Amino acid sequence: MLILTISDANRFKTELHRLNDVPSISMKHIGRYFNCQEYLLLLLFNKHSPPLMASLYIIPLLCIILVFYLAGFEMQYRSGSDSVYLPDKHLTLIEFLTQHKTKTKDYSRPPKEYGAYQHFIKGTLDGTTASFIYEYPLIQKIQGRSHITLEPEETSKQVDTFGLPMKLIQKNEDGFGIAPGVTRAEMDLHFNSNGWYFDGNTQMGVAYPTLIHQFDALTGKIAADLREQLSAHNKDNYFNRVQATLNFVQFIPYGQPNFDTEDWYYHELSLPPESFILGYADCDSKSLFFSSILSHLIPKENIIIVHCMVQSSSSRTNGAHAMAAVSDLNIAGESILHNQKSYLLLETTAPSAIGSFDWASFQLTDIRPLA
Repeated sequence: MLILTISDANRFKTELHRLNDVPSISMKHIGRYFNCQEYLLLLLFNKHSPPLMASLYIIPLLCIILVFYLAGFEMQYRSGSDSVYLPDKHLTLIEFLTQHKTKTKDYSRPPKEYGAYQHFIKGTLDGTTASFIYEYPLIQKIQGRSHITLEPEETSKQVDTFGLPMKLIQKNEDGFGIAPGVTRAEMDLHFNSNGWYFDGNTQMGVAYPTLIHQFDALTGKIAADLREQLSAHNKDNYFNRVQATLNFVQFIPYGQPNFDTEDWYYHELSLPPESFILGYADCDSKSLFFSSILSHLIPKENIIIVHCMVQSSSSRTNGAHAMAAVSDLNIAGESILHNQKSYLLLETTAPSAIGSFDWASFQLTDIRPLA
């Protein structure tokens, strides 16, 4: 079962000759460049190895390696783990599906703080479209499975709906500020389009009420699929619609996006089609995705997006944070009042039960209603 490819064998042979000629080379350094099975073979055949290495050390370890190999351990390691993002296939898919966009975006940067929850969105190119399969917990012990097909023209249109010309802003630790010399006319033009709003005074930000509807071709399809799955199990009700949508988004791997280019600024926000195709999203990106799907399943006035400061043991939720909140859930948990209505906070970042959080304190900074 210990198989070396031709290229592996050539590397092994070259390294073995070099190792036998240079006794001072440490075997632990060689191990950095070879996988575990090759490393053990070098130990076994290297003339500088201790005399009884094969019988007392190598053979038991080879047996251990063989057991793990048969169990699929090595295959899982080489294909990626929950802490490693492998971008090649995702990049191929996103570049294909956004080939008609007019705004430049850099999808090649690996996400920060990447982490997965044992569920991944798998995509394949299929001629002029791309097909995606995503398996996730639907509700309770019922598993969900969604099959979504996307095409380049519509996807490119969706990702073109958001962004600011880089010439208008200056990046800073808090995000960005307005660049010197930018006129009021430029503010009115650019900050009231492309998914942003400007109230003509000091308030500006992401225009969630209009932005969530820019992705209906995707999020409407996902919402219909969730409703159909719930109905098939005779579980279609208000609470379960919220729960199924939350699960769909929560189990997408976490990762902080940065798609900025020299010409365009994206506020480290991944739009729903980008989150779905690339297979990761952070707190505000997931909150947007969640709200966009749920707006097809419950009244929009029952959904708000919340910006806050929290104290948490997790770096993914600690500090400046975003989450969604939904009314009329009739369940205990952390709630906030908005327009005389109670909304239950929902953590979209990582899998957690409705009403539960891993943070110690919460301070509200902003509410973005969707209606």
